[in-house]
Amino acid sequence: MEGRDREQTLLKALCDLVGVQAVYRDAWGRERSVGRDSLKALLHSLGYPAENPKDLENSLRTAMMEKWSSVVEPVQVLQEDHPAVPLLVTLPEGRSDAFFRYRLRREDGRELWGEGRLDAGIPVEGALVEGVRYERRLFLVSAPLPPGYHHLDLFLFRSGSEETYAQAIIIAPRHAYVPEALTGEGRTWGVTAQLYALRSGTNWGIGDFSDLKALIHWAADRGAGFVGINPLHLLFPNDPEKCSPYAPSSRRHLQPWYLDVTAVPEFGEIRQAGGSVTLQEAERQVERLRSEPLVAYSKVWALKRRILEELFRHFRDHHRAKDTERARAFRAFCREKGEDLFHYGVFHALDDYFRDRDPSVWGWPLWPEPYRNRRSSEVRQFAEAHAEGLAFHQYCAWNAWEQWAACGQCSMDRELAVGLYGDLPVGVDPAGLDVWMDPRLYNRRVRVGAPPDDFNVNGQEWGVVPFSPQALKKSAYKPFIEILRANMQVTGALRLDHVMGLMRLYWIPEGASPREGAYVHYPFHDLIRIVALESRRNRCLMVGEDLGTVPEGVRETMSRKKIFGCRLCLFERDDAGRFRDPAEYPALSLASFATHDLPTLEGFWSARDLDVREQLGLFPSEELLQKMRAVRERDKDLLLERLKPYRTGDGEESDEAGKASSGEEAANRAAALYGYLAATPAKMLAVSLEDLCGETEQVNLPGTVTEHPNWRRKLSLFLEDLSRHRRVTRIVEAVNRRP
Repeated sequence: MEGRDREQTLLKALCDLVGVQAVYRDAWGRERSVGRDSLKALLHSLGYPAENPKDLENSLRTAMMEKWSSVVEPVQVLQEDHPAVPLLVTLPEGRSDAFFRYRLRREDGRELWGEGRLDAGIPVEGALVEGVRYERRLFLVSAPLPPGYHHLDLFLFRSGSEETYAQAIIIAPRHAYVPEALTGEGRTWGVTAQLYALRSGTNWGIGDFSDLKALIHWAADRGAGFVGINPLHLLFPNDPEKCSPYAPSSRRHLQPWYLDVTAVPEFGEIRQAGGSVTLQEAERQVERLRSEPLVAYSKVWALKRRILEELFRHFRDHHRAKDTERARAFRAFCREKGEDLFHYGVFHALDDYFRDRDPSVWGWPLWPEPYRNRRSSEVRQFAEAHAEGLAFHQYCAWNAWEQWAACGQCSMDRELAVGLYGDLPVGVDPAGLDVWMDPRLYNRRVRVGAPPDDFNVNGQEWGVVPFSPQALKKSAYKPFIEILRANMQVTGALRLDHVMGLMRLYWIPEGASPREGAYVHYPFHDLIRIVALESRRNRCLMVGEDLGTVPEGVRETMSRKKIFGCRLCLFERDDAGRFRDPAEYPALSLASFATHDLPTLEGFWSARDLDVREQLGLFPSEELLQKMRAVRERDKDLLLERLKPYRTGDGEESDEAGKASSGEEAANRAAALYGYLAATPAKMLAVSLEDLCGETEQVNLPGTVTEHPNWRRKLSLFLEDLSRHRRVTRIVEAVNRRP
């Protein structure tokens, strides 16, 4: 027993030291202790073996050495208006008589030099590590710095030797960007869409960038201030059925299947010259793909890729070979994107190469060892030998970027108050481009998810890997900054999926149940300050998806930083379970009925979500199912009561009439629901296209992969027909009556 107690003490000490939370409160407010095996697996994934007491002792020593052996931290992030920059220097006792100089290089190139003795610093803390006493001293560098990215070099001189250390200094503004239209009493509403789900008479069986432009025009004509879309990040073109937008291959690149190939200039040039057999065959297939109720990803991408390859050959022969203006634009794009785009091309050319030889090779972890390292000589030689394959993928990336940027310009030309509202997933697929680019940045031995809650009683595992907190800090947060910038270039607002991940993420050991995870902490204040800095620089409003179990301090900090929260009608209840008075919604928020992971309004009303979960066996007991059905009926009564002041139908109506499911009554109810949300102080109100169209099936059913058609279902209405439907008109009228 004594040995087990000692192991538990060591385990807790190591968890506390490296940021693994051994105890947490669940969705019902109960305290949960994480099992030993899970804690050991998570510690091992972080590089700290923990199988037995000896491992734990060694790992504790390693973690302590990491904490105390760095003379200066690789980065510090401060808020603006600091009168001085705090410089913490850590050295073994006995070296504090050293002389030092520092050079502070501002982002604008100006330099400030200073010097002093280490023993003149203010002692802050100390520790005995491996028999050596370390002490940390504080110096104040009198250099008020503006928001931005600065750099400090520290030179230590002792006994004729010189040592140099570096630290990135990031100064953040007090708060994130808020567009002028939303300052003061300003508010706006917008539509949110799953781009792939859009139907039109012009797309090729999947919503595309031209459809997005059309939606922007439609929304602008009706007074909307933003158009929100699902993440459009790079997925896996050679594995089209891996279609979850929240498990991307890369968060810095776009998915090429959203290209409108008919809008690529080469398409028009070929058609003007008389067309080709390939284009004629494609046009015959398009009608079939458009008529499919679900997006046929494999068929759609096979067709689009075949056409894009023909367009690339035309570009190569008629533009690149003749150095036309379009060829020069492509070269300029490649120069601007640099090494990142080069390796994008290499990665996909390698994927083509190995899959052509063996379709079971599903990703870079199965490639021959030398090709798993992008810096290897074999990868360099492959790139030289397959230059055209690289160029094809870069060509696709270029056209996708051009069309995406044109959508952003369209939102500006139409003077939307906010513009495009993008979405940034919390992690990436372990077999994707981002992890291949730098595997050390990610923890590939875990998956991100969520513990059990009311909507997902078994918990969730999202299939994505997280940044390693230690690696992220060692990199001075550069990968995080690059991802933010890539996602803010076109959008006027950006949603941070699971914003609590800036403070902590629920890690699940690879292969374990979601019930067996634990929270791992991140440098919250550093990350949220960087978000504010990049938001201001890119003039991009920030929305944090703060749903589920929200740690103390997250929402308070978001409010101070003017990062909007998310408020869902389904979740906004008072202590008695009643739907909140609209006045109780916070102003700095985006209000909506639900999200893609929850039932639509009509799905909620018909309990379609409960029916589907029952069919798939997702309820652990019949008792729980019946309880949920009873709760749903009560919730419908409560919602009808809340919506009474917002109904605009003629005369009085009974409760039974209000609960009816006829088309007219459903439209009245939907208009009342969005009239209620429009009455809140929330500065942003999101109307989902699923609710506009009256869809009953939800976009994604958490806890399922292939059992449910997640991320595949198309809308029932074509874009061209939206305005002809009374339900759509009623909802738009309701949100435009915002008081």
